[in-house]
Amino acid sequence: MAGDLINSHTLLVAGSGFAPCRDHVFGFFQASVLVKYDQVTVVAEESISAAHDGFMRQLESGMMQNRKILQRLLAELGQEGFTDLNRWPEMAQGYISKTVHEIAHLLDGFFGIDSAFYNLIDDSHWVSASLLKEIRTSPDRYWLIRADGVSLAQQADRVPFLRRLGTE
Repeated sequence: MAGDLINSHTLLVAGSGFAPCRDHVFGFFQASVLVKYDQVTVVAEESISAAHDGFMRQLESGMMQNRKILQRLLAELGQEGFTDLNRWPEMAQGYISKTVHEIAHLLDGFFGIDSAFYNLIDDSHWVSASLLKEIRTSPDRYWLIRADGVSLAQQADRVPFLRRLGTE
């Protein structure tokens, strides 16, 4: 357990109740091509319906976590001297290009291991104004489901296979 990789994700899901939304989350992780965990656990006591107080606060918190991740990654690019897009052709393949890749996924809606919050309805790290309106109109249909993914230490580390070069 000491070397296990554990990630927490909050996912926005539409469904007729907790159980169908939970099952949708399990199906999402089973179908995921890139993000594979040895075990996924839904934390029911930290999952919440839009009909309950605290939903919007938790939704905003999830998106804020994604913004913080995005800002951290952009700062890493800056520390390596790549704030100017015109310099990007000089970028070597490796840790920094992987950082650009992570940034792109946060912006283009591709779920990744760093996704703190993910909107399964729109395949996005954010929530549009029109979806927020729909959530307010039909709160019983929307849930934030907290899921913890675990990659066991005794399993081979898959991350190096996704990177040619790295500084990790």
